[in-house]
Amino acid sequence: MPGYWEFPGGKCEGEETPEQAARREALEETGLAVDRCVLRRTIHHTYPHGSVELSYYDCTLVDPLSEPVPSSGFLWKHAPDLATLRFPEANEVILAELISEWSIHG
Repeated sequence: MPGYWEFPGGKCEGEETPEQAARREALEETGLAVDRCVLRRTIHHTYPHGSVELSYYDCTLVDPLSEPVPSSGFLWKHAPDLATLRFPEANEVILAELISEWSIHG
């Protein structure tokens, strides 16, 4: 969605599982290889133009010191900073959860 921030991700291809898609999309979109993905939550959201099902994964980087490829446009952000960015509506629940967890465990 133009003008919005987003988490890396995309549609599953062929027989790909959502976890496999998360790994592939992380590498394709950010240049970051992940070796472990744990499902955090699946959200169903309806927009005026259609419905989406989003699976959010907590992933572990193969190299914990790696950074997103600069040309990707992706950046590391502290969870509280996410509240200052414009995300699509479907992300509201996960954003609130991440910010809440940061305030407890930050």
